[in-house]
Amino acid sequence: MAEPARILLIDDHRTVHRLLEAILRIKGYELLYAENGAQGIAMARAERPDLIVLDVMMPDMDGFKVCQFLKEQAETCTIPVLFLTARGAEDDLESGRRAGGDGFMTKPFQSVEVLNAIERMLKTRAVAGEPPVSEQS
Repeated sequence: MAEPARILLIDDHRTVHRLLEAILRIKGYELLYAENGAQGIAMARAERPDLIVLDVMMPDMDGFKVCQFLKEQAETCTIPVLFLTARGAEDDLESGRRAGGDGFMTKPFQSVEVLNAIERMLKTRAVAGEPPVSEQS
């Protein structure tokens, strides 16, 4: 039996963590949590999640910088990143694309919409033939 997909949430608001955990647990996904950019980078490198859900507005290091750093590192560059943020202006979307983000959703979000986006990104990765990040050497 395949291991459940591991999803890393990097967000400084615990309420988002609790909500996503409830949504993802029902579907059998494992949710890892980091409450700031530096902790998120460390966890992404150590845990090698299958997907990262990333907030933009965080203290110390914003999500765009976190994403750009992760996409520049060999061990994390293939991990898909879904931005989940209150910032939804066109320039924010462009900043997310330039940073290497693979998807962008705005808060507040509908549970089914974020779940659909996560499942679509995980399926795209599987269809592309990429093994889970945790299995890559």
